[in-house]
Amino acid sequence: MKAHEVYETIRRHKIIVIVRGVGGAKIIDIANALYAGGIRLMEVTCNTPGATQMIQKLAKEMTGKMIIGAGTVITKDLCEQVIKAGAEYIVAPDVNPEVIDYAIAHDVAVLPGAATATEILTAVRAGAQMVKIFPAAALGTDYIRQLRGPIDNVDFVAVGGVRLDNIDEFISAGCVAFGIGGAVISPESVENCRWEQMTQAARSYKEKLAEATAGK
Repeated sequence: MKAHEVYETIRRHKIIVIVRGVGGAKIIDIANALYAGGIRLMEVTCNTPGATQMIQKLAKEMTGKMIIGAGTVITKDLCEQVIKAGAEYIVAPDVNPEVIDYAIAHDVAVLPGAATATEILTAVRAGAQMVKIFPAAALGTDYIRQLRGPIDNVDFVAVGGVRLDNIDEFISAGCVAFGIGGAVISPESVENCRWEQMTQAARSYKEKLAEATAGK
């Protein structure tokens, strides 16, 4: 999938579920549970043991159903590695021009992480079309709204502390999509293979988003 198609999918589906620290043996079960709950974007963080192999497995098993990305991509070499494994978008905790350049050169969507106007605009000048605002809840929706005023030429994706009871505030602040982790993929549900619980959690976020964006 081309980068522009991935960006459009992120804007349309709005939720990226972040997988961190889970075992590879359950990754397809997790993906299927998320898919049943309406999730179409899944990110495996690169500080998860076996992340590259999981991305490769997901890219094969979930093709045509989900778009698989890699998170916590902090070096160009890591970016190259996960793209070769099948990652269709790159998410980073920082603004690394080498990572951005490599992703763009290979027509892969890239979401660098930023928390200040300087960081966001540095990412934009490097070619970013979407920026991960992190840590979103710690920064606060008022802060994000004020950033959005002068910086309206890039999409904001809120990550960190986005919950069912505050997601509508992030929408109002100007965020187009959201990264959700443990609120959907809880350690308890993974450990006990409670896939239906995970599906219901995912569905709750999709329903909340539909309600919050109705008529917009």
